[in-house]
Amino acid sequence: MNGKMNFFLDPKNRVAQKPSIMNYKQEEKGLYLLADKKFINWMDVHTFCHTCMDPLTFDNEFDASYCASCNEWREERCSDISCEYCENRPARPLDPRK
Repeated sequence: MNGKMNFFLDPKNRVAQKPSIMNYKQEEKGLYLLADKKFINWMDVHTFCHTCMDPLTFDNEFDASYCASCNEWREERCSDISCEYCENRPARPLDPRK
C-alpha cells in the first residue's frame, strides 16, 4: 500500500468501487437447472418431465400429471381400489378415452 489508509463511512460515496462479481438481478438469484438450452428454476423442476424435460400437463379428469411428449403418466395410480380418478384412467394419457 502507499502508506495511506482510506476509511469510508458511506459506501455510496466511494471514489473507486470495484465491480461486483455477483452482477445479477434480485429476481435472478437462486438455483437453476440448465436443460435443452432452457433455464429451469430449481423450485419448478418438479413440473417438468424427468425424461425429456418438457413441461408436464395436468389432467383434471384423472387428477394426475403427464408428459405429452413421452405420452406417459408421471404419477402412479393410488392404492385405493374404488378411487374415482384412477379407476378409469387409461394406460397412456393420450390414448382414446372410454
